[in-house]
Amino acid sequence: MRAITLLQWRGTVRLDDELAAQVDALLRADLRFSLQHWRDASFDIWEEEKGLHYYTLRVAARALENGADWFGQRGEQADASACRAGAQAILSTLDGFWREDLQFYKSRILESNAPSTKELDISVIFAAIHAGADSATHSVRDPRMHATLARLEALFDAEYAINWKRGAARGPAMGRYVGDVYYSGGAYYFSTLAAAEFCFRAAAQSPAGQQLIERGDAFLETVRVYTPPSGELSEQFDQHTGVQRSAQQLAWSYAAFISCTHARRQVIPRGE
Repeated sequence: MRAITLLQWRGTVRLDDELAAQVDALLRADLRFSLQHWRDASFDIWEEEKGLHYYTLRVAARALENGADWFGQRGEQADASACRAGAQAILSTLDGFWREDLQFYKSRILESNAPSTKELDISVIFAAIHAGADSATHSVRDPRMHATLARLEALFDAEYAINWKRGAARGPAMGRYVGDVYYSGGAYYFSTLAAAEFCFRAAAQSPAGQQLIERGDAFLETVRVYTPPSGELSEQFDQHTGVQRSAQQLAWSYAAFISCTHARRQVIPRGE
């Protein structure tokens, strides 16, 4: 994620020579580390289980794709070729995360190869929006990614009491995975906002754009309903009562809101 961010920053601002050299050194270290270690087991973004994780692999592939372009522009073709090959190998590995029987991308393969109850996980949706790719697979364009989001919607629609009597104008409040026991176990602002952002980003590239916009707006309406007049966003809003829980003023919740509304403005003029 740092490499993706630095490459975007590097391409949009003019840096003085000293800072540019420091950024370039950091980029080289991050890209080469990702290339060398992507096959290694790691912990997921929730810091709970060790294995190969869809999220980690997807953003690593995106970093290497962007890094390949960067190395190529600098005439460093050996590094560019290595990054492209690494990215393709990762994406091929991710093809194997698809559960045809259950119609979703599984979020993980544990180091022990034991089954996990967390295979259906919102982190896969975060992978699509954080990688920011527009490829046919493993992106917001991927029908299998849309199927994964549909399975997550159905899961939390059934699991969270605050979703049981929601009106047609509201999307389901979203969580992380089934059986979450952290504080109230969700719902989470950042998960619900990620679902909305996914819809807006997909709308920009789909003939069904208007339907996707309406779906994204339904998720945003749920966030609005459970946001207090102060506008403060905690980590969770309780799945039974809607009352804010867990970490107060969570930076990720605000960041998710900012990136979601930015994505919406790409498909809807400001003020609508």
